[in-house]
Amino acid sequence: MTNLHNIGPRPKSKLPAELLPIFFISAVLDANLGSILALLAEIRTQFGIDPFGIGLIGGSGFVSAVIAQIGLARLADRGHARVMMIFGLVMVALSLVVLAQADSLWQFVSGRLLLGLGHGAFLPAARRTVIVMAGADAGTLLGRLGAAQMTGFLVGPLLGSILFGFAGLSAVFLISLAVVAGCVPLIARIKIDTDAAPHRKRVLRRLLKRPGMQSMICMAIGYYGSFGLYESIWAIFLSDLGASQWFIGLNLTLFAVPMILFAPLGGRLANRYGAMKMAFIGVAVTIPFVASYGMIESAIVLTILMLFQAVGDALVMPASQLAVAEVSGDDIAAGQGLFGACGLAVAAAVAFVGGAVYSAYGPAVLFASQACIMAITLLGAYYLGRNPLGPKSSANAAVESPSSPPLP
Repeated sequence: MTNLHNIGPRPKSKLPAELLPIFFISAVLDANLGSILALLAEIRTQFGIDPFGIGLIGGSGFVSAVIAQIGLARLADRGHARVMMIFGLVMVALSLVVLAQADSLWQFVSGRLLLGLGHGAFLPAARRTVIVMAGADAGTLLGRLGAAQMTGFLVGPLLGSILFGFAGLSAVFLISLAVVAGCVPLIARIKIDTDAAPHRKRVLRRLLKRPGMQSMICMAIGYYGSFGLYESIWAIFLSDLGASQWFIGLNLTLFAVPMILFAPLGGRLANRYGAMKMAFIGVAVTIPFVASYGMIESAIVLTILMLFQAVGDALVMPASQLAVAEVSGDDIAAGQGLFGACGLAVAAAVAFVGGAVYSAYGPAVLFASQACIMAITLLGAYYLGRNPLGPKSSANAAVESPSSPPLP
């Protein structure tokens, strides 16, 4: 089993230069996501797509990301991380080509499918590379990777809204395409660990047998559902509250600010006090805010509450990724892919039904229901992973440790 505290130790607080391309490309990919999310309300207005259709656009990206993370992520553990990253960027580029000329619901769905496939291929390989190179400082660097992604997400909505105002919808996607194409040569500069994990059958089944992985997946089922709502409903919700397109872009940009500032701290706390424990605390912090959103009738007040919630998200992001890495052994990318796929599958389902529930019952019922689901799954996750939850602990310790024999 891979020991995260022994491989590739590096001085804390220092970012390896060879990882800079990964951080930059991750920021670019999240900028694309952010710009599309900010423009959903405009897409609804310009092309006459109803809330269910907007939810379908958002949910389709989650579905393809699930397929990529379940079917492809493990290839990164077998020495193909570089190929996975290139494949991911190519799929993102194709998605932007489709979105640039889209004028119907199914064309937007097709573009979003390709975008999700690209993200689902790139991110597990990128995270595995960061985790292996970081060693004992994995939590801190995962936090910084998350901060880089959020920086992209910060720039994306506002820049997308500005470009839309000056040049129109197609120009937003074409400019994004040019930036993504320029990222492909950067992958050759990344120093990637090519050592392959042992080729074992039924890797996902082995991972699912581990209490620590079961705990994290249970947590993801509730937590990722909120992202399904943000993907499909948030821009529409703000628009219905009277927010303009520029305010929607600003709102989504501001959401990223606390995550940029606090994600590295969240990673350090996960290293120090236990990744799973910190992930649970972060989710608990976000629940009251999710419950309250549907009762707010001011876009400005909603934005202020969202900023506080983002602090909890900044803790969850690196802590959950580190906890999953700890319980995954040698199959780091497969574990990241499995965790992400389970969460994104839930996000897809919520995105698909979120628009219909929003139209039928309103935002109060929608967000309160999501908060209840988050609370229930968090309690289930705590029960599954309660032994142990101490500092530097892994809930997989009872199942497999560096000195214990491998699972049959």
